[in-house]
Amino acid sequence: MKTKGLVIFLMTLIFPLFLSAQKSAGIYYISFRLDELLTNDVKVTFNDRKFFSAYSESPIFPEELVDSIKLAIERKMSEKLDAKVICVYRMNKNNKAITTNGLAGELEGMPVNSKGAALKSNEKEIYVRFNVIIKSSGGLTVTLGNNSRSKYKPMVFMQAAAYDAGGKKIFAQKKSVKDFGKLRSIENTSADGSVTVRKSEILYPEDIYQIFLISLSQF
Repeated sequence: MKTKGLVIFLMTLIFPLFLSAQKSAGIYYISFRLDELLTNDVKVTFNDRKFFSAYSESPIFPEELVDSIKLAIERKMSEKLDAKVICVYRMNKNNKAITTNGLAGELEGMPVNSKGAALKSNEKEIYVRFNVIIKSSGGLTVTLGNNSRSKYKPMVFMQAAAYDAGGKKIFAQKKSVKDFGKLRSIENTSADGSVTVRKSEILYPEDIYQIFLISLSQF
């Protein structure tokens, strides 16, 4: 019992020293882009109109899933770099974090900064950029719910680069994952043929998160 107690006591002394010995790293930019063809939830087409004949809607990406994606990237890069990695943000005049705005298929809420500006901050020993692209092509065709073949060939592409405080690249890696499994699509047209509604159960936020985690585990 005394030996066990001594081991625990020594671990309480050594473990904090191990943590403090780890290099500090900051993720200054995460680019997470989604092909809108894979995220449009409902597409409505007015078949008898020439102007404003269609619109589509995409589900809102919950903030907690955005935070979970950032946390997963922090953990993966901590493992890769043997460092304590956290997201770091450029601040605006009101001392609020500047993040991606969610335009053109980019996921909002991610850190966004230039490498030069991040290096000038002198806050970390390592600086990381992480890119994720979920495309509608480049992967494998999949079987739809009605046993037909999909017109989309989804693919996840990930790329990471890390730099030391002097700007020298010390780490680079990329990975593509090309098998998304099964997709489903439902289309209905009104009795008079004037309106077509296509509900595409392709990639909802929870699906994107799970697919990303699976892909990240292979990174």
